[in-house]
Amino acid sequence: MCPILRTVLSNILLLVRNINGYYVRHFLWVLSLGILVVVIAVLKWIGSNDSDAIETTLRCRDCAETSVTLVIDGDTLETGQGRVRLFGVGAPESGERCAAEATARLNDLAGDSVRLQNGPRLFDRFGRILAYVYTEDGFSIDEVLVREGLAEAWTSDGQYRSLLVASESDARRDNTGCLSDDSNATG
Repeated sequence: MCPILRTVLSNILLLVRNINGYYVRHFLWVLSLGILVVVIAVLKWIGSNDSDAIETTLRCRDCAETSVTLVIDGDTLETGQGRVRLFGVGAPESGERCAAEATARLNDLAGDSVRLQNGPRLFDRFGRILAYVYTEDGFSIDEVLVREGLAEAWTSDGQYRSLLVASESDARRDNTGCLSDDSNATG
């Protein structure tokens, strides 16, 4: 037991000994209840920190890691390897509904570095690198954005197309994020 806590408890018990038995039982009951409330609050706080943890079907721990210097929008990053466009998904463009939310979520997921996995095509028509993008821990950012309703799956291209399209269907069915109303697919 922590020395400070031991000292506090022993001082409390010394004070309590001078009070008659009824108040001692009442005090100990209130003290026990207070400790229980503190323990529950601490456990809830610890659990809430885990709520930001993500889990995805697509994983890539061995993919090349690169630094993130800027999140441009909901599906584009500036990295140490150049400008990267998430392969297989389309997020709302600037000025469109939910664009800010998609950009903020990508920024949150990307952090300081990401992992990249090449798709079937290496570059888009604007010269951006096309890649499936993963968190530093190897979880699919593409999948998270689609599952949370912040991006739509491409229907025409990519080795993970069927998984991403299924995730989008689930998000639409559950009225998740920006997919809560029916809009045209991107890609």
